[in-house]
Amino acid sequence: MFRLRLKNNIIKNSLISANYVTKPPKPEIPSNPLKQIYSANNQTENGIVYDRKPFKMMLEAGKSYQWCLCGRSKSQPLCDGTHKDHYLKITQRPIRFQVEKTKEYWMCNCKQTKNRPFCDGTHKQKEIQEATTIRI
Repeated sequence: MFRLRLKNNIIKNSLISANYVTKPPKPEIPSNPLKQIYSANNQTENGIVYDRKPFKMMLEAGKSYQWCLCGRSKSQPLCDGTHKDHYLKITQRPIRFQVEKTKEYWMCNCKQTKNRPFCDGTHKQKEIQEATTIRI
């Protein structure tokens, strides 16, 4: 009888301490504090698909960055000024942004995100995955 109680208590305690999680917590969605300041954020057109997956990058709090929207920069995901070449006739301009915390962020490389410049998972859509990647 004592062994049965002991066994039942061990089983109950192990079930209580297991803490099963069915879904992982949703990641924090970063925001751009400069979004309201610069008009480049209001561009309706997106650039070409540079890559079908995001790029993880360490960013420093308070430092200003320029994210490439046209998709033609050689230093992706950041802008290198390629959009200034008037022979390419690129209408998109880079998105200036800052982050509030120093840490690693997932930067959009498909250039189709609704949360510029951060990845929002748009690259998972069928039309993005089937798009031809153009790199100059």
